[in-house]
Amino acid sequence: MRILATAGDIDSLIAEIRLRRPLEALAHERGWALQWRSFHDCRPAELAAADVLIVQRGLSRRVLRLQQRALCAGAAVVYEIDDLLTEIAPHISQHDVVRAGLPWLKRCLASADLATFSTARLQHELAPLARASAVVPNHAFFDEDLPLAPQRPGEPVHLLVAASEHMLVDTLAAALAPLLGPRVRLVVVGPPADALAARGLPLERHAPMPRSAFVALARRLPNAVALIALESSRFASCKSAIKWFDYAEIGIPTLASAVPPYLDVIAHGRTGWLVEGGPAQWLEAVRRAIEDAEGRRRVAEAARAEVRARHGFAQTVAAWHAALLQARRLRAARSVPVQRGLAAWGQRAGDAAADWGVALRRWNRARLARRRRT
Repeated sequence: MRILATAGDIDSLIAEIRLRRPLEALAHERGWALQWRSFHDCRPAELAAADVLIVQRGLSRRVLRLQQRALCAGAAVVYEIDDLLTEIAPHISQHDVVRAGLPWLKRCLASADLATFSTARLQHELAPLARASAVVPNHAFFDEDLPLAPQRPGEPVHLLVAASEHMLVDTLAAALAPLLGPRVRLVVVGPPADALAARGLPLERHAPMPRSAFVALARRLPNAVALIALESSRFASCKSAIKWFDYAEIGIPTLASAVPPYLDVIAHGRTGWLVEGGPAQWLEAVRRAIEDAEGRRRVAEAARAEVRARHGFAQTVAAWHAALLQARRLRAARSVPVQRGLAAWGQRAGDAAADWGVALRRWNRARLARRRRT
């Protein structure tokens, strides 16, 4: 099978998690051919050569045209989405761009042979917009079987907060302010750092980083405890519990808001702690975790065992395999009108121009890269 995987930025973290890692493993296992392209860098000739086109979060006329060209060439089209973008939360940085692209998102979903979703809740919300759907779950990140990080009583505890968007910073700030000091330190990765610092919390801040770099950072923190403060909303409930997957694999015990998706996967007191309520409840929950090193070790051990049994990398690869085969079956049973006459001539002329434009952009990027090196 020849697979062409595309995204707005094929080198982004979400493309790595959802597409690159599992599809590379699957292609290697099955002997399939796999290509990566950002939307702007995708040539019509590459579309024509693919058996399956995978589109991640398409939100534009350009993406719809890519899908239509692939369908006309006989390829199956899979539309991949991992968030409830039809009800995107106002605090998300790309809110306005996503809202503007919603009509194209819906047309892309309807045009594809199969839509893949990261969770069953997301599938329930968006499946009515698609011809057919499947769940391809997220997975924990681990490359080697390292021992659990030790949890030592009497030594400083590091509270770890990491998010690509702002979380419930007011709740966290009020809860953590009485605790922070030489014995309890706060480490923040991503945008919440600015908001928490603005509220006067002393912290060690880090910019967003690749997933592998974040895992390495988290492993180095002594007596680490992860905090995930998430709002209760339909948008949040459709997200994956991927942060807990990674923390569990690293060996870091987690406190999370008692809302989906964490309510769906964490067994309170056994594989993590679920926190209901506001700052007072968070303060008490964090304080108990800080004071109980043996409880932290026990929870971390149980969480890793649970994630490896139910949320491992093999499950994601197997789900992609099933989805791609399903998409091919659906495409084989589907009739797509073939353009003829003047419309076909116009399409060929447009494809030739697009191929030339992509080739020119690639040449120019290579030229700029050579100039930077010299």
